[in-house]
Amino acid sequence: MLEQLKEDIEQFNFLKDNFEALSSEDGETAYQLAVKMLVCADRWTEICKDISNYAKEFNTTKSSLYDWAYHKYRILMNMHEFCRIVYRQCREEERNSFRNEV
Repeated sequence: MLEQLKEDIEQFNFLKDNFEALSSEDGETAYQLAVKMLVCADRWTEICKDISNYAKEFNTTKSSLYDWAYHKYRILMNMHEFCRIVYRQCREEERNSFRNEV
């Protein structure tokens, strides 16, 4: 259980680092990140659901561990939404630039 949680944290940090490096002109990367973040957010909902088991494993309170896991989930969802916006804006810019060339 501990090893899986370590992998989840590593994946979260990887996505967060890539999000921080995201350019507002890189729609394709934004799309890929949005998909990965949604999948990762789903995993964090599973962690929240199983928080009792994790709390026993780490000898901590359920509420503090739940707050920590839910915070990770909310960060992922906010980054996901932002990436969707970047992707949508890039697609709109592509369409508008194409129309101006015709």
